[in-house]
Amino acid sequence: MTKIRLTAFPLIIIALSLFPLMGCKKQIISNNNSVFLPVEERNSSLLFHYSSTALNASGSTGYNAFVNYLTNYDSTEVLGTMTLGNVGGANNDTLFTAFAQQFGILAVPYFQTNLDSTIVATRIAAHRASPVVAGMNYNLVFDSTLTKITINTTTQFFQESVGEDFYLSAYLMVDSLVAPQAGHPDSPLTNHRKVVVDAGRIPGYDVRYLGYKVAGGTINAGYRFNLTFTVDRLPQWTDEKDISVALVLTRRDGAGKPIFVNAHTHKQP
Repeated sequence: MTKIRLTAFPLIIIALSLFPLMGCKKQIISNNNSVFLPVEERNSSLLFHYSSTALNASGSTGYNAFVNYLTNYDSTEVLGTMTLGNVGGANNDTLFTAFAQQFGILAVPYFQTNLDSTIVATRIAAHRASPVVAGMNYNLVFDSTLTKITINTTTQFFQESVGEDFYLSAYLMVDSLVAPQAGHPDSPLTNHRKVVVDAGRIPGYDVRYLGYKVAGGTINAGYRFNLTFTVDRLPQWTDEKDISVALVLTRRDGAGKPIFVNAHTHKQP
């Protein structure tokens, strides 16, 4: 792996809670008027690939490893690339920096499974066999001016939870973005896969790159809520079928570090 200097990145101040969204524990939290989306009681793992367009190792070993993971897991799990370098044209550099600082990632290529660096297959199998704490679903609305994407989400709990706070993130991903990549034979026309280009914003609140606090205290099985996120759409994201979302639900450990709970994505119809 090639080492990277995180100290050279701009400092990202990340607020990890959104207290105005919290209400009575029995109240269904919603910032939209849509009906609830169906939510499957199912665990999906989150596999993030960390990369840099300027580093040869990312274009060779990292790129090839991620393509293999897509072949093996893309139909059942949630996979995305956190890329340092102007690929998506939005906030992919900011997201890379926020995650690298939070999880102490000092070199790329690097892979996380469920926000942990443990072995991919073992981690995925363990999560798949675990009880489903909560699940999510979403739909996308593309405005007529092609400048805004609305992400409508439903989250539903299947297990009772006591004393835990939960945080929800909606990461926009764009597949097959063509851009340079050091170390890849197709550069400058490299096909970048599943690039995490931005984090969804809840209107009226600042962006939370590691999640909005959405539930806490005593949560009963069956509890559900709707949230709407928005993302600015860039002109180069032309094919709507290449646009998807990684919904990620986390909690926090005693030091405030995000702990993975569940993830969800699906392809555009």
